[in-house]
Amino acid sequence: MSQRDLERIDDLIYTPAETATIGIESSKKVSTYSEYGIPLGIEGIDGYFAPVMPGQLAVMLGQTSHYKSGLMSFLSENAAKYISQAPGRDARPPAIVYISTEDFIEEQAYTMFARNGAESVRGLSAGEITDLKRLEQTAISVSGIPIYRIGLSFARPAIMYEQLYLSNLIRAVDIIAEKRDIRGIFVDYLQALPIDPEVYKADISQQRRLQVRQDIYRLKQAAAYYKTPVWVAVQAKQNISAINSQIKLPGVYDGEESSSIAQRADRIISIWLPKMHYLPGSQIRLGAGTLTVDENILLFKVTKQRGGFPSGRVWICRVDYEHGTVSVDNNALSSIPF
Repeated sequence: MSQRDLERIDDLIYTPAETATIGIESSKKVSTYSEYGIPLGIEGIDGYFAPVMPGQLAVMLGQTSHYKSGLMSFLSENAAKYISQAPGRDARPPAIVYISTEDFIEEQAYTMFARNGAESVRGLSAGEITDLKRLEQTAISVSGIPIYRIGLSFARPAIMYEQLYLSNLIRAVDIIAEKRDIRGIFVDYLQALPIDPEVYKADISQQRRLQVRQDIYRLKQAAAYYKTPVWVAVQAKQNISAINSQIKLPGVYDGEESSSIAQRADRIISIWLPKMHYLPGSQIRLGAGTLTVDENILLFKVTKQRGGFPSGRVWICRVDYEHGTVSVDNNALSSIPF
């Protein structure tokens, strides 16, 4: 019998009494895990964007080169520092799992060193070290931030990109879960995951679409299985359905390849770098006012929140590329309802 076969069709049906009983049990369970949600860690947006709870799937939508990897890295480190101070769920030490097919482990380390020390991402990437002793001290500090990484490294050249399909990634997460309480999983990014061997059986024109749909389902299942929030970065279409022709923030159905992304996600945020469409110094209409484009501005929209939470607000943020951080621009309008 395959996973899709049912022994009893009536298992699909829930009576009013069963619905009430399951609802009560779920409410108790959610209450138990309420303190294990993971906030963004961005002052000014936390409070509107509710913490992502165990079992929930959060999506970050952005077009190519719009700082998805940078923001995912920043949010994962915020989460790791948060869980280090939060109550534990069991005897296992808490951990964040960060999966990337985009940035090598070395590049991820440079970003963490820059956030927690005096060096810059650009300098370290170019081989420039201003203070080696301080960098080594920063490395010791970073080694205490509980992020377990799955990906590629120049230190292990035998590992190939093609081996990083989701089935293998889940097996790696299982190994981490044996000794660590996984409090969050971050995946960068959905469409960059290699084709799973099973999908090769499909027509080549359908492989990527089927892969994306399958992987988003499995990531949602992983959130439930590991009882943890799962964040996944998603490539947005190049031709998005923006209501405001000047503002290119991706909409809820703008994930490339599959509408399943919007359907399965509990939370969606959309990000956009105006400099990718307009020259610095240009002025664009934003809400009731105008925004002057510069190289560091990032627009951050809460696009979807299930569970009765609000959505729709947009924040003007600033990216510090030298240190890999994002913050709300307090000199601009704090949030804009679109």
